[in-house]
Amino acid sequence: METLTFNTPDLSQKDAVVSIAQAEDVRICDQAFGNLFCWAAAMDVGLALSGDNFVARWGKRYTVPIGPDRKVLIEQMLKQGITRFLGADERYKQWMEETFPHQFRFKESRNFDYIYERETLATLRGKKLAAKRNHINAFEQAHPWEVRPITAENLPQVRAFNDWWCAQNNCAAEDSLAREGCAVRRGLKHFEELGFFGLALYAEGKICAFSYGERLGKNGFCVHAEKADANLRGAYPMINRELVRALPEEILRINREDDAGDEGLKKAKMSYRPIELLKKYEAEYINE
Repeated sequence: METLTFNTPDLSQKDAVVSIAQAEDVRICDQAFGNLFCWAAAMDVGLALSGDNFVARWGKRYTVPIGPDRKVLIEQMLKQGITRFLGADERYKQWMEETFPHQFRFKESRNFDYIYERETLATLRGKKLAAKRNHINAFEQAHPWEVRPITAENLPQVRAFNDWWCAQNNCAAEDSLAREGCAVRRGLKHFEELGFFGLALYAEGKICAFSYGERLGKNGFCVHAEKADANLRGAYPMINRELVRALPEEILRINREDDAGDEGLKKAKMSYRPIELLKKYEAEYINE
C-alpha cells in the first residue's frame, strides 16, 4: 500500500467519504465529511482516501482509519511513524484490542459527543423537559412564527444572521468562536454542495435562528450549527425542536457534537437529556 498523503478536503471526495461512513455506521461527528470540509482552514484538517477507506488529520493529530481495510491502514500508518490515533469509540477500541493485543494504550477523551433519541427532542415530553416546553410556549404566544428549509433562496438571510450573531457574541475576540465562525461560514457557502439539511426560524417575518447538519452513519444525524437570538425567549429550543421534527423518519439518533470543554455548553446539552455520552479514545502505540 502506498504512503498515505493528506490533502485539504475537497468536495470531489464527499460522495466517497459519505458512502464509507454510512457503510461503517460512523457515529462520531468529527468523522463526518461536512465537519472535515468546513473545519479545514480553521483547524488545518487533512484527508486521505485509500480504496474504500479514509483517514483524517486534525492539525498534527491523526484519526483512526475508517473502512474495511483499517487493519492494513493502521499498520501502514505505524510504518510512517504515526503512533497516536484519535476518534476511536468503544466499538472501535474493542476491535483494536482484539486485533492488536497489548500494542495500544487507550486514553479517554474528556470531550464526548451528546447523543439523543429523535423522539425526545421532537416531543420534549416529560417532567424533566417541562422548562423547554414552557420556553417554546412563550415564544409561540409572543410571535407570529414559521420555519423554512434553508435553500439557495434564503441562504443570504441566514448568512447575514450568522454575521449578526458573531458580532453580538464578539467572535473575533475569542479563538474558539472565531474558528467556529469560520467553519459555519464555510458550511453556509457550500451548503447545497455538501448535502446539508437545515431550517431557518422566523419571528415577525424576520429570521431569528437557524440550525443545520448532515446525515451520519445508518440512522443518525449530526447537528453542526445552531444559532439563535438569545434575546428572544424560546428561540433556541424552538429551532432545536423544529429541525428534529423536519428530519426524515428513518433518523433515530441525533448527535449534537461535543461541548468543546465549555461548561455553559455542557449544561445546555445535558439539559436536553441525552441517552448516551459517546466516549472517544486516543490510542497510543506501545508495541509491548
